[in-house]
Amino acid sequence: MDATHSPSSDLPLTPLFLWPGGWLMVMPAIDNQPHQHVAASLLVGLHQPIRVTVDGRPRQERVVLVPPDMPQSLNSRGPVAVIHLDPDEPAWRALARLGGLDEKQQRWCVEQIAALVQTGSEARARQFLHGLRRLAEPLPLDPRIADACGLMRAGEMAPSMDALAEHANLSASRFRHLFREQLGVSLKRYQLHLKCQRALALWRSGMNFTELAVAAGFYDQPHLNRTLRAMFDSLPSRYARGLPVQVVHLKE
Repeated sequence: MDATHSPSSDLPLTPLFLWPGGWLMVMPAIDNQPHQHVAASLLVGLHQPIRVTVDGRPRQERVVLVPPDMPQSLNSRGPVAVIHLDPDEPAWRALARLGGLDEKQQRWCVEQIAALVQTGSEARARQFLHGLRRLAEPLPLDPRIADACGLMRAGEMAPSMDALAEHANLSASRFRHLFREQLGVSLKRYQLHLKCQRALALWRSGMNFTELAVAAGFYDQPHLNRTLRAMFDSLPSRYARGLPVQVVHLKE
């Protein structure tokens, strides 16, 4: 995402809170172009409604939930919280069961994010994540797909389709179909997404982006750039030129 400064806002940046199933950050303002990432997006305007276009349809609301792998763009001249939730993350699967947030739940989101901005604490971020997960009983996930996701998150290199299918005791074609059916995204897109997550986890200010790309599992820096542009409308150089970002690994 391309984060821009809001001249009238003195809102401090929160750290980039990162955990295995997603990330959370509050920024002073955002203006990005249409992009399509694997994670669901929970977008929260702190002071005013935000303008979001989802699959070509404009919306102007205080809290917007965008399903996984859905084309979107976001414009907010005021502070906005961006929460990315992987398709296997229990918080997304709880929100998916609800089908959206009612007014009371939206107010709770705004209040929780406002409290997080005031403290910037890991405890507050963790409290918000756990609160999302408790909003509803998460949609069930086939244990074979959940297990495959765990294997991919745990390994430095992505297992092949054949290896994952064999581990699940399924044919490759059946595994591919079940994966998309359960998560709403293809296995290839999900694996690219995990590489992006790994790049976020490894990123440090001043880091050589060629080294970062290889460490995260991309072929080279252009491959990383293309993926980030398509999934997030961003390039690593934008983060390098912007405000310093502290990455906090959230202990769940």
